[in-house]
Parts: sequence; structure tokens; C-alpha cells
Amino acid sequence: MANYVVIRKSAECSETNDNNLYGICACSISNGLLEIQNCVYDVSDDLDWIKALSDKLNHYDVDPIHLSEIIEDELYVI
Repeated sequence: MANYVVIRKSAECSETNDNNLYGICACSISNGLLEIQNCVYDVSDDLDWIKALSDKLNHYDVDPIHLSEIIEDELYVI
């Protein structure tokens, strides 16, 4: 089972930078090791939207292989 988390990427990686871009990673923990199963960077600068999408992915227990397609579909809708 994957756990979807929001990631932040910015030019300076600081919390005060207004140019933050957010993405989503599918992660799992096994034997104390964090494994990144799939990751999509630079999806949106809208933190609330990306958090809602991450929550939806966790709620429906989506397979990480579908992450890119789901993000593409969600971006098409907005």
C-alpha cells in the first residue's frame, strides 16, 4: 500500500520563497526504509489543491503506477 505525500520544490528550497511548486510522491515504509514508488514533480503552485488530490489518492488506495495519468486527468479538468 502506498501513502501519497505532497512534496515542495523551489529554487532556494525555503519556506519564504513565493515560487514554490508542489508535486506528489507515492511512498511506502518497509523494515524502516522509506521507498519512493513513484513521484511527479512540479504539478502545481496551489498547495490546497495538491493536498486535496493527495488525500483523494490515499482515500481510494490508488496504485502508484497510475499517478501520472491521474494527475494529467485532474489538470485537464481545471
